[in-house]
Amino acid sequence: MKRLLLAATAAPFLLFAPSAWSQQTMRGFQIDTTASAWTWTAQALGQNAVPATTDAFNLSGTMQVSLGTNASGEVSEGQFSDGSFDFAPDMEGSFPTLGVSFHMHSVLLGFESMVLDFGNPSTSNGTFSGDAWIIAHAAIVTITLPGGSQFDIDLAGLTSNPQIISGQFTVGSSGLIHLNSAQSHTFTVTEPNTGIDFDFTVTGVMVADEFVTLSSYCFGDGSGTMCPCGNSSGPGEGCGNGNGPGAILGASGTTSISAGDLVLSGSQLIANQPGLYFQGNNAVSGGNGVTFGDGLRCAGGNVVRLQVRVADSSGASATTINVGAAAGVSAGDTKRYQLWYRDPASSPCGTTFNLTSGIEALWTP
Repeated sequence: MKRLLLAATAAPFLLFAPSAWSQQTMRGFQIDTTASAWTWTAQALGQNAVPATTDAFNLSGTMQVSLGTNASGEVSEGQFSDGSFDFAPDMEGSFPTLGVSFHMHSVLLGFESMVLDFGNPSTSNGTFSGDAWIIAHAAIVTITLPGGSQFDIDLAGLTSNPQIISGQFTVGSSGLIHLNSAQSHTFTVTEPNTGIDFDFTVTGVMVADEFVTLSSYCFGDGSGTMCPCGNSSGPGEGCGNGNGPGAILGASGTTSISAGDLVLSGSQLIANQPGLYFQGNNAVSGGNGVTFGDGLRCAGGNVVRLQVRVADSSGASATTINVGAAAGVSAGDTKRYQLWYRDPASSPCGTTFNLTSGIEALWTP
């Protein structure tokens, strides 16, 4: 028998209705390991363990968070969608009067889903509480009993009981968001032969800062390379096409490889015409692009063809594949994306094809 319980200080909470998520944006956060130094304790049969080391129990990793803001620009709603974080170094110690020692190692935890309550969205200052479900992606505890018998207990796949954690999101002058959340989590493990419960508690503050996982670049508005035949466009668009404005490459979902939910989408395309979504390693010409057809080629280097899609009657299309899997990306990769589309009847420069603006994506686990 083995159990995993992650506990936190109780506070009131509220689950949002589904409509509350419509205006949220997925954001990536990197844990500040130095600021997030944690401590740990262990208990069994009413006794406290003696640690084998005095090292801080540090936290590291990344997480994906959906957040929305109110009219004042403050974070007012959100949900932890995915996150994986390591605790290091290992927890190791003993209970001298019991003659028992332990070693917990390879600890990797993750948020599967955690809805946040910010109270009244119109007056929120970013302070939240939330009902958290946490899963142990990996964790092993080795318990040594009197006489030297050892038992390895694998905690992988165990999900915590729902508990409440709290914290605050603040928006800095750069527009990026900072997270500060005090937490305390307890793992309760039952040794199978003696039935003794061992409680391992880690306590500290989760401090994390937003990093940009998806960003648009390479526009036909004159901010970089000029469009090939004076067919400049508006901000955020590719070079102008036969419809007048330039086409835009957008994205929804996350850059999490495990989630596999990134969707690339084109808008302001030529209706009923095909286009190729593709990936490149590099931002061509420092992100300014080079002329190609009626537009600018912004993504290059080891180009991967992802999917051909035909624009609908409104000039829109979107990928239907697992983009990360199709392109063979790895966590930590930065890739660039673009859509190359047909414009056979009204091409302003006469080449019959054009390209959207580009998107740069930082892939996470």
